[in-house]
Amino acid sequence: MMEKTGRAADIDLDLFHDLVFDLRFEGPEPGSDLFGRYRSAGEIPIALEAPNGPQGPMLFRFGDMLSLLFDWSTVQSGMRLSDPDHLLFDYTRMMMGFRLFRPEPRTIEMIGLGGGSLAKACHRCLPDCDITVVEIDPAVIALRDQFHVPPDDDRFRVICADGVDYIANAKGAPDILMLDGFDARGLPLALSERSFYDSCRARLGADGLLVANLCDNATAFAVLVRRIAAASTSGSSPSPPRGAATASSSPAPTRRFRHRPKRSRQQREVSWARMWSIMMQRPAVSNPRCADGPSMRPGMLNAMCAGKWMRTPRPAAALN
Repeated sequence: MMEKTGRAADIDLDLFHDLVFDLRFEGPEPGSDLFGRYRSAGEIPIALEAPNGPQGPMLFRFGDMLSLLFDWSTVQSGMRLSDPDHLLFDYTRMMMGFRLFRPEPRTIEMIGLGGGSLAKACHRCLPDCDITVVEIDPAVIALRDQFHVPPDDDRFRVICADGVDYIANAKGAPDILMLDGFDARGLPLALSERSFYDSCRARLGADGLLVANLCDNATAFAVLVRRIAAASTSGSSPSPPRGAATASSSPAPTRRFRHRPKRSRQQREVSWARMWSIMMQRPAVSNPRCADGPSMRPGMLNAMCAGKWMRTPRPAAALN
């Protein structure tokens, strides 16, 4: 088992991804001594383990970071060892943006566990919410303790099941349905078909919200957004704009947003920090690049519930 270390000042994610890219060509054996073999890593401790055998998911240690790998082509999750609850990757922070629309959901269902970043964030920030996580791979579930995923109890559980079957057949109507299921090849076909999004739409409660992590590919993104929009509107409404979009059955009218004067960098930083504070229930800070500040990019959050797509402003502008 990899030991926990003191917190490093920063985790260089660019260097991490560069190193993973280089290592995929060599494919080192899990358990082999990697320290000092790669000049780009410098003095950063690196190690590789495969607790479930060579065909299972791997644990890659990079300094203060522990990541979950499905072969060398896919980084599934990442965790700061000295702060396991910290949301290290941008997309996880963006997906927690559902709290701007539904700040206190009663029930959440997630497809895909991975390293449990989103599951831990929801468990910590929403103590009165019932959370069910569906993961198809028992080898991934077996690593939950490595990533400090909470144990099952009366309000939190991890189920080993096929997400497609669960959405179609299990009882329930969640307030929030989060899709973050990936395998070694990326987003599985079964989780990207129109029929699956139809099942998601049918499963959601009256004011339910779908939050989907879509693969970071421009062509695939556009196709998947169209399918989600079609599932929500039965083709009666145009596709939403790239970025953050919502659909709601609530009778709120579409707003027209007046032109806003250009804001200073400090004003923008405060706005993003306020948004992050609302989502994570932590004190607001002025620098969005601090340990818990947002570092998000558009195109990662797509929220859907019953009704028509509506254009929404950039979240920071809405909080001013």
